[in-house]
Amino acid sequence: MAGLSAVMKTRILEVLDATSFRQSGFGVMYGDEKDASATIRFSARPEYRFVIGLTENGFITSECPGVKSDRMEVFQRGDYELCLQAIRAWAARIVDSEADDILDEFGGVADRNPYLPSS
Repeated sequence: MAGLSAVMKTRILEVLDATSFRQSGFGVMYGDEKDASATIRFSARPEYRFVIGLTENGFITSECPGVKSDRMEVFQRGDYELCLQAIRAWAARIVDSEADDILDEFGGVADRNPYLPSS
């Protein structure tokens, strides 16, 4: 089994560079020529990671935060383009999660006093 090609690796970096965190907001590690995988970690929260692996039926991704929870979720992907789309969606979930954390820290809607008039 061959590792990820240079084009595949470049495409991952292009997707990450198009996020609001840019490429520098992530750490990317690739498997060797025997291991066709890529692991992407969000630098500010290393528990947030996206892993691409090759299977007999295409690709498999492990994503944290997942689509339905903050925990790791695993998905079967038919082709590499679907993996790249999933990276975009994963990065968008991180943006949403970070925004929610900022609201919680600095007095989001949940912290508003219901007895005070809203602005």
